[in-house]
Parts: sequence; C-alpha cells; structure tokens
Amino acid sequence: MSPSSSPDASSIDIKGWVVFIMLAFVWGGSFVLIKKGLIHFSAIEVAALRISISAMAFVPFFIFSKLPFPKGKVFLITVIVFLGNGIPAFLFALAETRLGSAVTGVLNSLTPIFALVNGVLFFGLKFKKFHLLGIILGCIGISVLMLGEPDWRISSYVFYVVLGTFCYGLSANMIKRYCQDIHPVTMLAIGFFSLGCIGLMILGFTNSFAKMTDITILTESLIPMVVLALVCTVMANILFVWLLQRTTAVFGSSIAYVIPCMALIWGGLDGELISWYQIAGFVFIIAAVYSLKRR
Repeated sequence: MSPSSSPDASSIDIKGWVVFIMLAFVWGGSFVLIKKGLIHFSAIEVAALRISISAMAFVPFFIFSKLPFPKGKVFLITVIVFLGNGIPAFLFALAETRLGSAVTGVLNSLTPIFALVNGVLFFGLKFKKFHLLGIILGCIGISVLMLGEPDWRISSYVFYVVLGTFCYGLSANMIKRYCQDIHPVTMLAIGFFSLGCIGLMILGFTNSFAKMTDITILTESLIPMVVLALVCTVMANILFVWLLQRTTAVFGSSIAYVIPCMALIWGGLDGELISWYQIAGFVFIIAAVYSLKRR
C-alpha cells in the first residue's frame, strides 16, 4: 500500500479496530509494569532490560522467519526504532521515578498532538483550523497536571513524558513515510538489534545481572520486565507498525486517545489514588486530541 492510497479512520476494517483496542489495553498497562520494575531496578536499568529482552525476542524471530532484508534502509530503520522505542524507554522510566503510572498514561495522550505537529512541520501535512485549538487544550492539560503535583521539582518530570511523546509522533510519521514496504518484524528486529547491544552494555556496567539471582527481585520486578518487553514492546510494536502501514500516522497515534482511560483503570487497580487534578488534566487532553481528529 502506498502512502497516497492510505485509508482514513472512517474506512478502517474490523481487524484494524480490534488491533487498535488491543494496543490501547496493552499499552495502558505498560506504565504499571514500569513502576513494578522500578521497585528494585533504577530507571536506566528498567529501560535497558526492556530493550534487551525485546531484542533477544525479535532477532531469532527474524532469522527463522526468513523475511527479506531491506537493503539500503538499515540506518534509517535504526534511527526510527531508536526514536520510537529506545529514547522513550529511558524517558518514561525516568518519569515514573516521580510520577504515578496513571498520570504518565494521561500524558501519553499527547502522542497524536506531536504526530500532527511533526506531520505539519516535516511531512507536508496540512494544518487545519481545529489543530491550534487542540494544541492549546493540550498545553492547558499539561499545566493542570503539573499544578496537581505538590512538589514542582517532581512536576518537572512531566517533561520527560512530553519529550517521549514527541519522539513517538516523529517515529510514527517516519514509519508511514519511509517503511510502507518493510515487514514489521524485519523493521523492528533490525532496529532492536542495535538497541539490544546498547541495553546489554548498560546492564553489564550497572551490575544488573547480579540482582537477577535474587528470588524477590525476580518475582517483584524482573517478571514484570519480561512481560513489559514481550507483550508491551515486541507484540505491541509489531501490531502498531502493521496498523500504521494500513492506516495513517495520525490515526495510529490516536491509540493514545484511549490509553489514558486504560492507564487510569490500571493505576486504580494497582492502588494509586486518582486526584481531581489528574481527571481535569485528562479531560483537557482528551478534548485536545478530539479537536485534532476533526476534519
């Protein structure tokens, strides 16, 4: 499918919507899993574990699947996966050292805003009248969430998530523009090979492997990290690339419309208290992304 023939959101078939809902549910729970990993591992270790385990799952899958190798696009693929997975893995882990998983999930809904902004700035997407309103509402939502934090130093960790969602939006546009003809497993396996090497080096330098022999750490943090990598990264990214190739960057990124609802539910189930500031910030951000999806 060429970029010019991509359907809009109104023409997505049942498979597309099933994948859309599955991804929202899976990624909504990823913030709780990150929080579990932070019980015994540092933010840097959590991110390194996530990308290392994911790489070890992707690479053998690619080798045995015998998919064609995308000659001439290895560097581009590496950059796209680094932007869409490597950088955000570290930023979201750092953010959750101070922010709850629910508020992090709400902030993640800025992804379609940045998919739009990047599309307009770098990929020729036309800016429409409702777009400015959406950006303003999104900024108000961030401000409300920051006001809800009693410590402004903690509130500054919001910007780790903001930068992470910017990377998501840029990566989504790049996948749509440059990777239409590349199988999702091929693209992700090649990109994660480099990320995995970096992750393993970090784990070696931080002496993380010694921690993994402790049964308490294994059950409380390492197993959630394995689930995070295999389900929320490997499986989810394959489905996400598939969805982007079938639809558009803005529609694919609009999964973030639903993720905050899932993250608030997952956070509440995990014992987090949901404040009125978080709910108000959530409403503003959802209003923002609703404005951005209008034609």
